[in-house]
Amino acid sequence: MRILFIILLSFCVGTLFSQTVFESCPSNAREIHYVYEVKSNYIVNQEGVFADTLLFKIDFPKLKVQLRKHPNDSTRLVGFVASRQFGNENKTKLRGILYHTNEVFYATHFIIAKKTVLNVVRGDEETRRIFKEFFKDKFYDFKYRLEFDFVKKTEKRNYPNVNYNLPFEKVSKTVEIVDNQIGVYYESYKNVLYKNIITFNQNLNPFVSPYVFENNTMGVEKLETIAKTITLKSVTYQ
Repeated sequence: MRILFIILLSFCVGTLFSQTVFESCPSNAREIHYVYEVKSNYIVNQEGVFADTLLFKIDFPKLKVQLRKHPNDSTRLVGFVASRQFGNENKTKLRGILYHTNEVFYATHFIIAKKTVLNVVRGDEETRRIFKEFFKDKFYDFKYRLEFDFVKKTEKRNYPNVNYNLPFEKVSKTVEIVDNQIGVYYESYKNVLYKNIITFNQNLNPFVSPYVFENNTMGVEKLETIAKTITLKSVTYQ
């Protein structure tokens, strides 16, 4: 397996000075409620599709990619492919990527029971717009449920038609701490191993996380991979 290291130094430095202020967990809290938004790193608008050139190379190696200013950040150059250059086969592939990536995690961590339940929902307004305008297709809602049991050390994945029960040793990720609030871990995407960037928040309980990590001591505020970005949107306590 090839190994590719993605070192986002500018991102790391900027993140340290731009963290969102989240309340710390009160000592008498019994539940932590939090929401993560998961977004594909492909951006689709009326002009076409924007993404890192490396991501295009991985998913669509035959497409001719141009360099354009990022639609949300004019200081960055990214890859771009016009809508008319996406044939039906590539549109089908991109539709699948967006459908399976763009999600929202509505999570509750039960402090005494040491268990986290995440209800995962697909079908945000932006993704529906892309399906209607770019793919000329209907978006079908989809929901599933994850459970992290930190006593039994198991992860349950409950989909509409199939369920999985996996031990932590098969799904947990090990974090390498870069500094106080930045960590990295490795993950395979399309047979290539990438270094992913995690931004921790010292105010957050370590159980505030979209995944199971073996050695984190703080909650996860943001997680960036080559394919997607996961951002913490809210945290409340009961």
